[in-house]
Amino acid sequence: MAALLALSLAGCGSANGDELPEGAVMVECAVGGAGSFAPDCSMELHEDADGRIAILRHPDGGFRRFQLGVPGEGLITADGMEQAEVVPGDGMVEVRVGADRYRLPIRQ
Repeated sequence: MAALLALSLAGCGSANGDELPEGAVMVECAVGGAGSFAPDCSMELHEDADGRIAILRHPDGGFRRFQLGVPGEGLITADGMEQAEVVPGDGMVEVRVGADRYRLPIRQ
């Protein structure tokens, strides 16, 4: 999981035509209990006092923050009581928190 989120798609537009912040990329998500994934969420990576943080922004303006590179865990929720469940896949991981799910690319 430490190699999570090796991305270089900065400057791509979102599905609805809005410009993404510099360094952000679109990722597949199914938020609020949606049954299927769509490339509707954006992801930004930041460094702060706690280490590397990924911010996943929902199309409705909501967001979740995840701390990356946590020893023994890899990825954990940075806010709230609900903990992330990480399920490995082919070239990605699925991150589940409550009714929200995200497919995040990983470096091989």
